[in-house]
Amino acid sequence: MARISKIMDSSVLTLKKEASISDAARLMANKPHGCVVIVEDKKSLGIITESDIVKSLISKQISSKEKVSKIMSSPITSMDPNTTLEKANKIIDTKHFKRYPVIENGNIVGLVTENAVVQALNDNIRFHRNIQNAVLILFVIFEFLIFVFNEHVFNFLNLL
Repeated sequence: MARISKIMDSSVLTLKKEASISDAARLMANKPHGCVVIVEDKKSLGIITESDIVKSLISKQISSKEKVSKIMSSPITSMDPNTTLEKANKIIDTKHFKRYPVIENGNIVGLVTENAVVQALNDNIRFHRNIQNAVLILFVIFEFLIFVFNEHVFNFLNLL
């Protein structure tokens, strides 16, 4: 069974809760994650996403100089590195978040996205379908050979 540890991204963007919103935006600007995990002593306290920044700056009229702790989502929904893809998919279906920190022994070790989980599940399904198709082809070939063998054996027996 595939595990989250196989698909997680180990390079997680982190900031301390005293960092400003603009610090978080600058950190995310050139990275594909779209989020920063807020930590204190390697323990995750919350998460802030690009959409959190946009929503807070536009709708709440919060200054970009405010601390990330003002807009971070906390507590966070995290996953264990040993979580199976199927269990991760259930968590995603329940929580409806796009990004999940991966926590081991209380420390952040990675980040997994909804897209990564769905892609890994699709790859597993595709692999199993290919195996089923190969078995089906072998079965048809076997049946054909049995049919041909039977025809020749009966024809040979009729000649005797």
